[in-house]
Amino acid sequence: MSESSHESVPALSSRPYLYALVGSMLIGVLLRIQIIRHYINQSYKQDIFLNFIRDFLLTFYALLLIFFLYLLFFKWLPRLRSRLPISRGLMRLMGIVTSLQFVANMTSVNVSIYRLHIESYKLLVESLALYVAINLAFVFWYWFFDYPLRVTLHQISSNAYLPQGILFPEEQMEERFLNSDNWLPGPIDYLYFTILSSNCFGSPEGHLLVGNRLKTLQIVHTLFMILVFIIIVARAINTLT
Repeated sequence: MSESSHESVPALSSRPYLYALVGSMLIGVLLRIQIIRHYINQSYKQDIFLNFIRDFLLTFYALLLIFFLYLLFFKWLPRLRSRLPISRGLMRLMGIVTSLQFVANMTSVNVSIYRLHIESYKLLVESLALYVAINLAFVFWYWFFDYPLRVTLHQISSNAYLPQGILFPEEQMEERFLNSDNWLPGPIDYLYFTILSSNCFGSPEGHLLVGNRLKTLQIVHTLFMILVFIIIVARAINTLT
């Protein structure tokens, strides 16, 4: 089946994952407020570099937030209320904006670590907020790239391409014991996959990734988790000792 047949997703099917993006953005706003408080509480008036980074990141973040709110209230919610299919292009754009948001926050936290004196407890709280925000965004991305597999699963022929997606243990068990392929993953399945991928720096046992897009996505996900755990959390623990 051609890619053009997968250009939209039913509103109800997409709702939990777009809510995940909204949750990631909300956590990002709270984290941004906390970071701004760090800047205000410290003496940075003579630090030209810190002033530039602060102003650039604040402007960048504000533009991202405004654009996301525009997409949310004027593009997505009207279609959701009308139960109209949601364009994958729109969802991709919202996912990109959300991802850039937590990149901006992660950059701010890392700059704050080396330029401001942040207490270990506050740093641990901020790392937890980043952990949750990043995972919520990746729940969306794993579903987004896996969804085409669910559409084409029953239409594979000998001449068709191998669909890319996540192979869950339930699918393998259903095919082996029930000789059927009716099972579909839900939000909890993608959340489980995302959390375990974060904590283990790789796919959970029994789950397989098919296709370069999902493998690349997991590499990026792993790199972000390494930054959170090794740089931010390790820094917080080091200052405790």
